Amino acid sequence: MPDIIQPRHSSFAVKTTPLSEDNTADFRDSSATQLLEPDSPLTRSTVKSGIGESNSSKISHRQVSINTTTHSLLTSTAAQDVATLPEGPGFLLRFPEEHLFLLFADPDIIISRRSPQEYEDKEPGCTAAWCRCMSQVLEWIQHDPVDAPLISRQRYMQINALLTEGVQNMLDGHIPGTARKICVRYATNGHTQKGIIQALLYKQQLEESYEFCRGTLDATISTSPKKRITPDRNLISKYTKLKGKTISFRAIGPNGPGSEKNGIDKILFKYQLLALLEKEIITPLNTQLKSLQHRKINKPELLVKLIRILAKYWTRLEQLHTPLDGTCRTNYMLMQYIFMKFGFPPPVLRDPNSIDLVHMALCKKIIGIGLKNSLRLMGKEDQVSETEVIIDQYTKRYLRNPACFFHCAQDYEKYLIPEVLNFKDGYLDQMKHLTKAFTEVLGPHRVVTQTDTKPLKTPLRGRKKS
Repeated sequence: MPDIIQPRHSSFAVKTTPLSEDNTADFRDSSATQLLEPDSPLTRSTVKSGIGESNSSKISHRQVSINTTTHSLLTSTAAQDVATLPEGPGFLLRFPEEHLFLLFADPDIIISRRSPQEYEDKEPGCTAAWCRCMSQVLEWIQHDPVDAPLISRQRYMQINALLTEGVQNMLDGHIPGTARKICVRYATNGHTQKGIIQALLYKQQLEESYEFCRGTLDATISTSPKKRITPDRNLISKYTKLKGKTISFRAIGPNGPGSEKNGIDKILFKYQLLALLEKEIITPLNTQLKSLQHRKINKPELLVKLIRILAKYWTRLEQLHTPLDGTCRTNYMLMQYIFMKFGFPPPVLRDPNSIDLVHMALCKKIIGIGLKNSLRLMGKEDQVSETEVIIDQYTKRYLRNPACFFHCAQDYEKYLIPEVLNFKDGYLDQMKHLTKAFTEVLGPHRVVTQTDTKPLKTPLRGRKKS
């Protein structure tokens, strides 16, 4: 069945030809098919590009085959592979072993309510999945064909597969690495009024442009405790106050009242959603990131523009909700991957779910705080890299007075990881144990001195020497 997105007011159509899914998913969804990506490692030739070149002095140009059915940890024994890491993923070497766990888990829960093992018991298999995915991300950054797009929908769904395969509490019917076929409703923790309006306006834009997006027309927001659905038009026109209410956002779904029971409509919606992901997110995101790579701008300006771009598309990725489950962790890993690709440390969010329904301006601030959190979690050094100074200057400029961007200082603090983590010894041992597989991947790199960072003689103001 072809994948067609047909705008309502034009004759333009996006069309792709589906291919058979791999044998792993056949028995779970006999009518589902998989799209052959035009930039798939199975179809593209090795060509040259500049993504990440300015931040990496040693990148192998060899072709890498990606196997989506087996996700073992990827380690390389070649001497050139362990000689050095590019600057971005090189920051992972600065994270103490007991802090790596906070790159994936919800730090707020670990800090305040649960031990790492208790979190793992609640989310069984999540940490191992994170280790697999971060290992694959390092492989991509080091060995991608140089002119391959930074991200494709095939790669996006592969991140989802790596992060959800083997996890025991996924939603019923979720196949790792595949798009959803039904309407889903997801709870949001850190929503803002402006964020909800922004999401509804974007949803309205999709409904006007694509017929199949009209499945949830005028039925988006569900509020508790009464579980009533608030019509979109009421929220947009009357600006209904939702502060203090639990919000459940209904992502776009199959068109028509009986479409969720119709298998053909479900499958058609699945491929339309994938094509929509590429047209609305992947293609423009790659275009803008590529322009950043080729423009002659300094690194401070690069950071400002990178955060601005990602804040726009991160919120839209959450809203499209392409996978049935694991969307938040997939988007979070994607952003960490992009930051490391451009030579910055991965941002660490105190609550990754807080991006769900926030407006773009606040999302930029949350990402900036995420970078500030990274600097706090990394081991202190007498000499700091130029990139650390740039991040420090950015946070001082754009987060100088938290009250300017948040209603109160308490709102700012809820995104910030404390300066001192008073973990018990048992907590540290648990975190080391849970990420042991990934620390073994980093092991060969820890013994090599980084040569691509530029240390400064003056440490960051206010940072303590180790």
